[in-house]
Amino acid sequence: MTDGRMNSRTIGARFAPLLSYMQRHRLIEWEQISEAEVGVSHLHRFDVVLFNKHVSNLSLKIMRMANELGLHTIYDLDDWLLDLPSWSVLEMNEDVLYNVLAMIREASAATASNQLLQERMRKVRRSDVLIIPNGFDGEAFDLSPGLWAERQPPKIIFSNLDGIKLVNFRKDFFATLRAFLTRHEDVSIDFWGDPFPELNTIPHLTHCGSRGNLEYKKAIRDEGYTFAIVPLGAEEDPETLFFNSCKSPIKYADYGSLGIPSIYSDCPTYRENVRHRQTGYIAANTADNWARALDEMFADAKLRQSIREHAYADVFDRFSVGRISAMFMKALPDRGSE
Repeated sequence: MTDGRMNSRTIGARFAPLLSYMQRHRLIEWEQISEAEVGVSHLHRFDVVLFNKHVSNLSLKIMRMANELGLHTIYDLDDWLLDLPSWSVLEMNEDVLYNVLAMIREASAATASNQLLQERMRKVRRSDVLIIPNGFDGEAFDLSPGLWAERQPPKIIFSNLDGIKLVNFRKDFFATLRAFLTRHEDVSIDFWGDPFPELNTIPHLTHCGSRGNLEYKKAIRDEGYTFAIVPLGAEEDPETLFFNSCKSPIKYADYGSLGIPSIYSDCPTYRENVRHRQTGYIAANTADNWARALDEMFADAKLRQSIREHAYADVFDRFSVGRISAMFMKALPDRGSE
């Protein structure tokens, strides 16, 4: 089920690849429905209702109705919604706070995308919370390494939803990026996602808008990007550090599966999942470090190819939905015991 204010993007990125894989392998049948359209007649068709980051009064009402009907309910978080940063598009108020806490407590099962979220949800729920990492569906379309080919002139990809997740480094990040693109006039950048205030100040940039998760990945696969940039606030932003640390390394899984070598901020999410100069390039959030990262990734074709190969092998080993589906099955009701 999707929350209308989330524009269906969260569940599309987090669960659509997993649930589609599971349906293809006849493990489940699933349907995505907006919460605004859900009624008792809908609920009678299902065994399980999955809520991902729902916060509305209607969401809580639907969960309670589903519980009363004897359905299995799952509440999932891949962000810590009770500690939102200033750049978030979602506003926290007393109703939202109550709804999130109530849904964590009242769901039949609870899931989280990583250990930090699991620990926070356990404090609210006081029972087990399963970790279900974000992943990608390697069967959904062709991800063969034979498709890797850098296009000329060079292009960089930058994607972001729900605000640029930088505070203290934000000004220097964009200044560093502008300086790099000014020095290399043949290099362009494609930005995919929600517009941000600095968008029109970056030279050689094309705003590509937003697409559904699968359509987006199919589109960027064939663009021949030289590399990607993935900025995320780290210890220089203490007020948002915990929230950012709860972010999933989904960009690493996506870019790695697509053979796009990437520069990642040196923050907990990526330093715990990416090996520097092996499966990605880790850059501390300072102007000097990002300038060095951009220059090295642009100049060193052998480094980019090595990162492609190692990241591809790593994400297929750790982030494929085939592996994650076995974890998610534990969150579903045990039909054999009924």
